[in-house]
Amino acid sequence: MSATHLLPVDWLQDLAVFPLPRAVFFPGTYLPLHIFEPRYRALMKDCIATGKLAIAVTLLKPGYEATYEGRPAIHDICTVGRVERHEQLPDGRFNLLLRGLSRVKLDELPAGELAYRRARAELLDGKRGNERVTRDAMTTLMSTASLVGAVVRRTHPDFSLGAQPDDPPHHVADPLPDRLFADAAARQDLLEPLYVPERIKKLASYVAGFLGTLEHETSRGPVQ
Repeated sequence: MSATHLLPVDWLQDLAVFPLPRAVFFPGTYLPLHIFEPRYRALMKDCIATGKLAIAVTLLKPGYEATYEGRPAIHDICTVGRVERHEQLPDGRFNLLLRGLSRVKLDELPAGELAYRRARAELLDGKRGNERVTRDAMTTLMSTASLVGAVVRRTHPDFSLGAQPDDPPHHVADPLPDRLFADAAARQDLLEPLYVPERIKKLASYVAGFLGTLEHETSRGPVQ
């Protein structure tokens, strides 16, 4: 089901924005969040009250620390997610689960009386060029990723890549970095390209580099 079926157009005209310092959210993935800051508690209360259960999760740009309580710079390319589950705790905090729907480009709205940030959001086509990804490119990527998975499963037996070799390229290019990479800058770099062949090529480079790092660490053996 497409994002347009799950996100009414009017929601995108005034979308709640949740900037985070180290989190990059991908379409087709799930993001659990614990909401404790007063401004984001207010955000959740408003989402529930209005029924607009959608939030844009975006990465804060470097240097945000000095103005964190205000409106530090954010990346305008991010993912909008729909609130699949939410729970308000007795002290006012929230636990929620977001389902990533689509890349969006944010056009931030002026600060108003609300404590949290809002933006007008443009849905972006994250499947452009899907048909131009070659079978060889996908085979190389998935083969390398499978080797990474095999190494990771030595210490985390339940680990999975979240993607299959026969999946459409865009269905591989988002879950795979979500499972493999924790570094926010790398994740943002893999989120932003809209042209799928470019995303697959970049992802393959990251995965190969990660495999090389894992193999180097394995060859060194345990520290004595």
